[in-house]
Amino acid sequence: MKNLILSAATLLTITFSAVASPVKPVVSEKTQETFTSLFKSAVNVTWSEAGDNAEAFFTVNEVKTRATFDAKGSLIQTIRYYKEDKLPSVVLAGVTSSFPGKEIHGITEVSNKNGVNYRIVLKDNKHYTHINANSTGDTEVVSKYKRGDQ
Repeated sequence: MKNLILSAATLLTITFSAVASPVKPVVSEKTQETFTSLFKSAVNVTWSEAGDNAEAFFTVNEVKTRATFDAKGSLIQTIRYYKEDKLPSVVLAGVTSSFPGKEIHGITEVSNKNGVNYRIVLKDNKHYTHINANSTGDTEVVSKYKRGDQ
């Protein structure tokens, strides 16, 4: 009986130790070279695997960024998260003229082979409005939610 309890305790200890120790994703040399050449001033870099792709999470000039690379090390997409002060002027003008009186709460910029698109959250006294904008400032409403914090 003591052997059974001791064996079970040992097995549980090994299992929990394996789960607790994070596995560092393998990033190819080509991916690392591409990343370093494109994002020279990146800080706080962490890597993860997403299927066959590698994703780097990092910050550049106070902008949180996620970059996805394929197995060959080519950049597939970047996603950047920032506030109104980093939004291009043409896009900002399109948003403010289409949605007067609404404050820009957050921006997600998605850049890939299809171009650059902006997913923007606007807020006013009663609602959050999620919109999409393109690089020329054209906008469309995606959804609108009543604010639960008011």
